[in-house]
Amino acid sequence: MPEPRILLLVLLAALAPAVFAQAMEPGEWEFNSVLSGPSLPRPQTATITQCISKEDASDPTRFTSGEQTMGCTVQPGARTADSYQWSLSCPDKGVSGDGKVRFTRRTIEAEIRTTVAMEDRKVEMLSRVSGRLLGPCKTK
Repeated sequence: MPEPRILLLVLLAALAPAVFAQAMEPGEWEFNSVLSGPSLPRPQTATITQCISKEDASDPTRFTSGEQTMGCTVQPGARTADSYQWSLSCPDKGVSGDGKVRFTRRTIEAEIRTTVAMEDRKVEMLSRVSGRLLGPCKTK
């Protein structure tokens, strides 16, 4: 079973083309994920905070290539002014799925349904991700 934090990063990579391409405000963002499924004894939760720079917010390709995609391919789907759908394929990890996100400049709400191939069976999982702008990025 993928560790929740790793799965959250993969899911954020899938969300990135939708959210960052739609005038997301730069700043410190908090993303919360709840992963549930029949094979989990209880929902798994994870929270990450990420600084989104003005440059990052204006260039979604920075989030859909390289290390952050973790070997996954994102196929864009239907798009409206405040929503986006996509499909996700991670053959090396045996993960496939689809998702949809609704967003404003300061919030996102997403639902991602995935299937994970584990040994001789497939496990269905549902992840709900919410994100919100906290304010300016914290300096390190």
